[in-house]
Amino acid sequence: MELKQKASSTGFRTLILLDLLLREPLTKGEIIERLSKNPYITNISKETLRLDINTLKAAGFEIQNTGKANKYRYKINWSPIQFNLTRKELNVLLRTKEALIKLSNWEYIVRLYGLFEKITPLIKDENDINELMNFHQFSNIDFKTLKELNALSARKKEVILLYNSPNSGIKEIQIKLKGIKYNGSKLYITGISKNYTGSTILRADNIIKTIKMLNTKESLKKPAVKKIICKITPEGRNATGFLDEEKILKETKNYIEIELKSDNDFMAVQRLLSFGDGLISIKNKDIERKYTDALKEILKKYGETS
Repeated sequence: MELKQKASSTGFRTLILLDLLLREPLTKGEIIERLSKNPYITNISKETLRLDINTLKAAGFEIQNTGKANKYRYKINWSPIQFNLTRKELNVLLRTKEALIKLSNWEYIVRLYGLFEKITPLIKDENDINELMNFHQFSNIDFKTLKELNALSARKKEVILLYNSPNSGIKEIQIKLKGIKYNGSKLYITGISKNYTGSTILRADNIIKTIKMLNTKESLKKPAVKKIICKITPEGRNATGFLDEEKILKETKNYIEIELKSDNDFMAVQRLLSFGDGLISIKNKDIERKYTDALKEILKKYGETS
């Protein structure tokens, strides 16, 4: 009886350990602290923990000690627990992904991407994994850096970023962060920089990493916010949804008139382009010209590659 009870408590403790490591990497001290909070687990030592980790390894779990730079945290890189999705189950997940992307809320999309990252190692079929993880314009984004920049943006911090510019290659950019924008097709980091006039817009998928955070008290001039009026078809709204900074001025059965606020003409034009053939007209003549120029460039590029 005592042997069975001992085996049972060891198995229970090992399952709780597995649950903890599947959630996030942890140090020995963090694991012991969390296990100790469970009323059914007692007398946890580093030696006991070592034996439990070896038990999981023997069961087929690939567990890595991430080293000094990461405070020797333990991390599960691969799990032998796998399952198959039915086509119906896969379609539910894919429809959820499509619905979130249409909402144009990048934070929801990033959270879903993170969830899929956690569950895909458990899925057997490689084609199912590829379908789930195909987030198109989000595929090349470093989500760890994105979350870091989002937190720094909330505090209006100034940082130096390593950026892979499509025009001038890899370079350092100093920017006072403002926020993250999603225009329905691409994700951008916004802010103010001495190197650029107006609001600075950086493609999130071109940001390599944050080099350092600066402690500067210099006040940079905020760019003026422009109100852009345009009309789109009802179908245009259904295709992209509306962003927080967009306001419906008038709605009829034939068109929707909206006011779009922007402190950067490039971002405004990109947003207008995202409406596709659902865009009817633009009231602001300067933006209309820039929109037309952007269309010509797209057509020129398309003509060269077709």
